[in-house]
Amino acid sequence: MDITAARQHIYDMTAVENFYRDYYIAGKNKDTLQAFLQDLDMEMVQKKHLLINEKPETIPDVFEDSFFFDLSNNDSIVVQKHERYSPAIEHSHTFFEISYVYDGKSTQTISGRTLEMRTGDFCVIPPGIRHSISVFDDTIVINIMLRKDTLHTMFYSFLNTPNLLSSFFLNNIYAKKANDYIVFHTGTDSGIATSFLWMLTESINRQEYYYQAITNTLLLDFYLIIRNYSESVQMPLFDSRIDVQRYALIQYIQENYKDVTLSDLSKKFHYSNEYTSRLIKELTGMTYTEIVRTVRIERSQDLLANSTMSVATIAEVVGYDTTEHYIRQFKKHTKMTPSAYRKESASSRNR
Repeated sequence: MDITAARQHIYDMTAVENFYRDYYIAGKNKDTLQAFLQDLDMEMVQKKHLLINEKPETIPDVFEDSFFFDLSNNDSIVVQKHERYSPAIEHSHTFFEISYVYDGKSTQTISGRTLEMRTGDFCVIPPGIRHSISVFDDTIVINIMLRKDTLHTMFYSFLNTPNLLSSFFLNNIYAKKANDYIVFHTGTDSGIATSFLWMLTESINRQEYYYQAITNTLLLDFYLIIRNYSESVQMPLFDSRIDVQRYALIQYIQENYKDVTLSDLSKKFHYSNEYTSRLIKELTGMTYTEIVRTVRIERSQDLLANSTMSVATIAEVVGYDTTEHYIRQFKKHTKMTPSAYRKESASSRNR
């Protein structure tokens, strides 16, 4: 299927959508709903991961990575059309979810807030946030799921470009509690719409390099959305001034990870070392040393996967005094050596 065919057929009902529409219609009457439920083929329901409100065993409390991602080959992005008429079940997940309204309107309920989404709206919901989405008409929503534990490696350069979206991602990667969502209103931008449809097409066709094509297209969308639609941003406000300061700590560590010290950080924000340490632990669940190590190792993962630098050079670039110390820290963090990680990354790219 090429993008022209996708544009023509994206409104076609799939077999799963027809099932959900029948379920939705049956649910309007007690008797018809009872008959529908009695006729259910539960083996088929379980096999296709269909969600039925009246069958609690079909609804996970939390959608784990394994529900959508093939963990055997390290896939980190999944692109799907949202299944229309599927029940608006409140849930959370362990990954980031992007919902893009390609055409129409939908309702998102996020942490008790109701958002009315329109064509062109681009919404990111982080892991651990309770939400639901309602689409009970011909509206087309394209969902992209991004694994939290590989996001930093996938989009390292973007995440270290100071902007609203990168700050949102970083705060939700490292902080235990950050903003519940972020929305940009791109309206009738045909370029953004076409790119999302193209990513969906690539995901369906799964031709050679489709994964890299999707990753880089999404990265381009990030930059275009930030450049052209930052003024349209919508997200919950931080609860207090201290919240803003705490999240700024994380951003500063990200930007200065190579040689930042606890004293540098404390002086920058006019805190004592003890208070800075306590804030970091409270915000991230990690000590100062642990979060700096995490950022350094994730930066080195990007370099291992996307450069030809030697392990020794990478160790120096990310702030380690010796290659041996870097290798020990990398293995402690990832359970493998830098060389093994580089080999695995190359194998993943070539699959």
